[in-house]
Amino acid sequence: MLAILLGLSSSPTVAQPLTAQGELTAIDGGLVDADHPPLPIGSKLPTTLTANFATPPAPETLTEHGDATALRGNVVYAQPTAAKAPSLTAAAAAAQVTVASCNAAFPNGTGAGPAGVIIDHYNWCFVATCLYYTVDSSGVVKGTTTMRCTQAGNGTTGQRTILLTSGRDKFVDSGDAKVTAAIQETWTTSGYSGTDGSNVACNVDGNSPKTRPEWAAGSKAVFVITSAAAGGYSRDSVSRCGIAGWSRSDLPPWGSMGQQGVRMDSASYLGSNGAGIFDRVVPIMQEYSVTSTRNGAVAQHVLDAQSNPNSTYPPKPDGSAKVIPGAVSSGAPLTRLMSTWDAAATARYNANRSKVTSTCASLSHNADEECDEYPFASTWQGAGKGDGNFSVRYVDGTQNGNAGTDLNNWYIADRILHNDKFYVYVK
Repeated sequence: MLAILLGLSSSPTVAQPLTAQGELTAIDGGLVDADHPPLPIGSKLPTTLTANFATPPAPETLTEHGDATALRGNVVYAQPTAAKAPSLTAAAAAAQVTVASCNAAFPNGTGAGPAGVIIDHYNWCFVATCLYYTVDSSGVVKGTTTMRCTQAGNGTTGQRTILLTSGRDKFVDSGDAKVTAAIQETWTTSGYSGTDGSNVACNVDGNSPKTRPEWAAGSKAVFVITSAAAGGYSRDSVSRCGIAGWSRSDLPPWGSMGQQGVRMDSASYLGSNGAGIFDRVVPIMQEYSVTSTRNGAVAQHVLDAQSNPNSTYPPKPDGSAKVIPGAVSSGAPLTRLMSTWDAAATARYNANRSKVTSTCASLSHNADEECDEYPFASTWQGAGKGDGNFSVRYVDGTQNGNAGTDLNNWYIADRILHNDKFYVYVK
């Protein structure tokens, strides 16, 4: 696929000399999908497929946060309820995805495309059909080889690392296809430059099988993406990087193997020694259930506020309809507010709590009940925002406490930084 289609930085191209007269060689033809079918045997390769990159190009320097990119593309966690993509089983996701589990989840290549599918912050699958052309010395296609190309991406906690594992199988030859001796993969990365800071490109280390028989026998390509905390920005030592996968056969060019975004951080308030995640997604908090004896009362409050906001208290002073954010269907996520981040964050958090307290003062309640609010006080959309788009309700005190603990534990487990966007889905 052409670099420009993926938003990659352009590199000078040089016409690629092919083999000597009468010899055949294999050249990477990129990904096969409905918009990019294989060229017919007997046709001649376009110059875009015989251009020689001395090294594969890097993605462009990032200029926005991953969740902002995700909002423009309406990308959320893969889950059945959102009907965005097939979902892995909970057990497979908890164990971190593998090449095998990605293939099982996307048997028909539904993880294809330059972005793949983000299961959650720690799991990414890319499954596609890759193509290699067998060509003669003048660039005429003599045969094709297709194969299933799979990448499983794993985020980590406790270290600033992303692990990428690739596999290739289901080889199919047609025409005078050359048994491809070389199939090599690599990755390139970019850094970030935005209004909140900047960082250099992440580091890449790894290796890849180089022969078709190795791949067919189950060998894997393994690459590690890292970024040192010292190279990050802000108090959380954040590093944001674009990553792009590439493969080649006997000769260049390098064919595209997907593009994603990752983030490293060392936020002390998230309780570990750093982490690496896939950040080009708006995460979903799914810890609440209306049938739960642990937090069901709070879950019902959130569900009512999201689905029927005008049934909740208080009404807006001007009588207008309330529009309460946070549901996936709303397209309006919440934004985490870390109360001790700076003076502005502390002031907003205190305003959220003060508005909830004063509003709840007019409501009657039982002794074992506590005032619950939505959106949460730990978000910039809380009651203190002053737009009236919030709800308060007295609920069981124990469940209210449990719900607060569940939310905070999710912030830590899912690596939700100050100012990160997220949705809330109530089961």
